[in-house]
Amino acid sequence: MKPKQLIILGVVLVALIFLYSFSGNDENTGSKSGLQAGDVIINSETLNVNDVTSLKISDTDDSVHLSRQEGSWVVSNRDNYKADFSKISRVLKKLIEIRVAEQLKAGASTYSRFDLSDPKEGSDGEGAGTRVQLFKSNNESASIELIVGKRFGGATVDSGQQGGGNGKYIRLGGNESQVFIVADSLYDIESSTSSWLEKNPFSIDKPKDILVVHSDEEKFNFTRTEEGGDAVLEGLSEEEELNTSNTSSIVSPFASFSFKDVVVGDKAKPENTGLANPVNVEVSTFEGFNYKIAIGKGEGANVDSDDQEATLTSATYYLKYSVDATFPEFKLKPREAQDDEAIKDDASDEDKKKISDLVKSRDLEDKEKQQKDYEEKKKTWKDKLEKEKSFSGTIYEIDSWNAEKFFNKREDLVKKKEKEETEDEVDPGSVLNLPNEEGSLPAIPGTLIPGITPQNDDSGE
Repeated sequence: MKPKQLIILGVVLVALIFLYSFSGNDENTGSKSGLQAGDVIINSETLNVNDVTSLKISDTDDSVHLSRQEGSWVVSNRDNYKADFSKISRVLKKLIEIRVAEQLKAGASTYSRFDLSDPKEGSDGEGAGTRVQLFKSNNESASIELIVGKRFGGATVDSGQQGGGNGKYIRLGGNESQVFIVADSLYDIESSTSSWLEKNPFSIDKPKDILVVHSDEEKFNFTRTEEGGDAVLEGLSEEEELNTSNTSSIVSPFASFSFKDVVVGDKAKPENTGLANPVNVEVSTFEGFNYKIAIGKGEGANVDSDDQEATLTSATYYLKYSVDATFPEFKLKPREAQDDEAIKDDASDEDKKKISDLVKSRDLEDKEKQQKDYEEKKKTWKDKLEKEKSFSGTIYEIDSWNAEKFFNKREDLVKKKEKEETEDEVDPGSVLNLPNEEGSLPAIPGTLIPGITPQNDDSGE
């Protein structure tokens, strides 16, 4: 073979090797499975977000089941308690829109490196991810299933790329050859049931009267005469005052109610929650709301006993409530007169009429405005009442700091007033007694004060 032919053959061979390397790289990245960088993970043609009727999220420790019923999302494994719709909407929208940032070829033997093993397969949870299942209609099997793995940060195991920090590794169910990196933390995807519950069932605004009744019938009645004023405890003597460090959460109760979880099943039985003998709290507000709240302390080491007292960190408390309302009637408030409405002594009849007409017009305008404001407030009150009634009767597990003050006795809520010194009062122990005419201290006869010479009287004795 001639040298020229050898050269041509060598060039062709190099070209073939080059082309083969590209095809090999294509094989290594798993691109033959279809998804490339920039592709959406879940195609809207496969699953439209509006078609999703159920969502299950689980890992080796916990699981949550969310479902759409009659247009509303609920937490199925919490007796259909209302779910946080804004969170569900945010998660579904993100899953539908999320795109591939990078793809890796991987098999079942390497899933654990990315925390992408199926959570039901690893009993110890080692290398397991979080399974997300999306269902539509009444399908028993998931329309879409994916596993969310660990955070992507720094150099990846297979790609050698630098950067990132907020992404996640994920894989699609049924795709056994690819692992994807997505440029999103997917922080909302949680298996904890409590994280999906609607967190604002009620709030008490502008409390007026607060009645606290212990299980032994001891009562504490706090009242306010005006909005924003200080609460007064009925039966407080002139020598007593409130211990505000222990009463502040009582006189302004549950302005922003929070809870840890919703209690269902056997755990919700009165003997387990302390609600068989609760502290009862009745609150009426300046806006006409009336709340009845029962607070119980559960059984176990957290319960006060002869030899053990519940502490802030160990106590577990439970709460349920009901609410109704009688809204205040509309009351027209007098309008403040303006300077140009004053009638001068020398005003003509025509001017008097003009001013009178002006006053009537402004009075009517002000009345209409007050009525409009009242109707808007009343609508807000009605909406609030409707929402809060929908959650009433539910048993909530709450933090001890939210509840323990209601269990305090009178000696914890009341203290003696501290005596205030006035300018007219003299503390004998804080002022030096002056000497008498003979130079001695009145309290100690005959005692001389250094530097003061006694004076003899006129008798010469």
